[in-house]
Amino acid sequence: MTGGTDNRKLPRWDLEAVYPGFDSEKYRSAKIELKERVDSFVSVVQDETLRRERPETWLPRCISSYNEVSDLYADLYDYAYARFSTDTNDPVCVKELGILKLTGLPLKKGSVLFRNALAEMEDPWGTAANHPETAEFTYFIREQLFYQQKQMSPEEEDLANDLSRSGGDAWSRLQEAVSSNLKTVWDADTGAEKTVVDLRELAFHQDREVREKAFRKELELWKQVKIPMAFALNGVKGFSDVLNTRRNYPSTLSRSIRQNRLSEKALNAMIGVMEESLPLFRRYLKQKAEYLGIRRCAFFDIFAPLKTSVKTWSFDEARDFILRQFSLFSEELSGFAAYAFDRHWIDAEPRQGKVGGAYCIDFPLNRSTRVLCNFSGSFSSVSTLAHELGHAYHHHVLKDNSHIHRDYPMTLAETASIFSESIVYDGALSQADAEGKIGIIEMLLQNATQVIVDILSRYYFEQEVMIRRKDGELSPEEFSSIMVDAQKKTYGSGLDESELHPYMWAVKGHYYQQDLAFYNFPYAFGQLFGQGLYTLYKREGTAFAKTYRNILKKTGITDANTLTKEVGFDIEQPDFWRQGISMIEERVNQFEQLRLR
Repeated sequence: MTGGTDNRKLPRWDLEAVYPGFDSEKYRSAKIELKERVDSFVSVVQDETLRRERPETWLPRCISSYNEVSDLYADLYDYAYARFSTDTNDPVCVKELGILKLTGLPLKKGSVLFRNALAEMEDPWGTAANHPETAEFTYFIREQLFYQQKQMSPEEEDLANDLSRSGGDAWSRLQEAVSSNLKTVWDADTGAEKTVVDLRELAFHQDREVREKAFRKELELWKQVKIPMAFALNGVKGFSDVLNTRRNYPSTLSRSIRQNRLSEKALNAMIGVMEESLPLFRRYLKQKAEYLGIRRCAFFDIFAPLKTSVKTWSFDEARDFILRQFSLFSEELSGFAAYAFDRHWIDAEPRQGKVGGAYCIDFPLNRSTRVLCNFSGSFSSVSTLAHELGHAYHHHVLKDNSHIHRDYPMTLAETASIFSESIVYDGALSQADAEGKIGIIEMLLQNATQVIVDILSRYYFEQEVMIRRKDGELSPEEFSSIMVDAQKKTYGSGLDESELHPYMWAVKGHYYQQDLAFYNFPYAFGQLFGQGLYTLYKREGTAFAKTYRNILKKTGITDANTLTKEVGFDIEQPDFWRQGISMIEERVNQFEQLRLR
């Protein structure tokens, strides 16, 4: 063991620069201003006289007002959520989130009215294109006109948004609150406890007995809360299905495809290639089992390290390594990441009440971001940190854009994060000796397996759940059965079918976000598209940094098909996705060759 991670020394983020607190004058004044700006936006949208007589004035005012109020709402809500996600037991945070949702309701109503007003205009595209203040928003207007055809009446939409505060959105908060507080006794002799986040981190432990013990205890915890979790998931999926049906979407998946600014043809091409790649991943998992000296990998072996002398990283070591690797790509990326570390934008300490996983959140008016992670000292923690800093850099590149042009789809959101991960992995690989290379390549394959195989299982799971939910609520046992069947379908012979994870539906918070259904395939998109961009970087060298920045800059102004074509990719053709898989196949071949030496 080298290095070492002491949770007492891991950083917590500083939110003081955003707002000093809920009771601060800055926060209270911003809440008052939010209400005023919401009312102002609704007022200008409803000014029919201005719209009919001077549409060239009405449209810029609507867009300007919408951008301003959306930035303010994001600053306030994201601050409250950031506070909540590090302490889900704080009732003040829960209350503030509810208050902000209520204050923002008229903003959603105003958006519905804006779309209807646009649809009534004689030539909305021409009006926008011919005015210097709105010419850049023609894609946004086209998108709003599409959504106008998929919305209910203003009264129904207003009611749906109001109900979501105590309905669809509340189920998500329940999942976060329950999962972030689950804990169990780990050592009966000492009484030492571990949270479910701690247990999941032990999946990376070098000792198989420890991994299995953590896995068993984790399943016991999820089993204890399976009933509230099942009610929550039923609530979320039922809520989504009702609204999407009322809005005349053929399915919830079709809405998700549109939200991700993707074509159905592109998604089908990607899913098809993911399916045809499954034998490759099973081959890798069988090789890993042989390396570990076991007959077949269990679910708790997926993240097992290969070496008995596994390096444990301190947070400072992770920081220095990430900055060094980022600097080889561009000084801007490295400089930004250093700034994020130095300004205490990262919350890395795992603790009870803090949500699991990792995310990046943006504060547009403060022109800053924050990164949440649960740093354990594994190299996976290092790559996760790099992943989230990639998201943060994406926000940094877009910080001068309007709210509308910072609103990019999830498919493109994962591009910068996967690219940053690739930089770190490539750096680790280039520095490793022959013995170290096999461990790093295996970690790369671990990650690829999650993004291709496990994501595909989650996609299958959600498809089946949405079909069955139309006929009624599902029991916890039904959710678990569907989950296990999906895992069998994707992992297949690569894993011991008697040792799968029946409660993965309770683990993943993405399932509980009612307005973002199928929050899974965008990760596969980001992985394969990000790898495609990384291939271009390796070919072009540091000159690619400018191209890369320009790609990120455009993620909020067009759809995924159009943007990817700008760099020569046709994502509607299977061959593009096969190129990404071929890179993974090269790693599998390397893994096998190094293992046999």
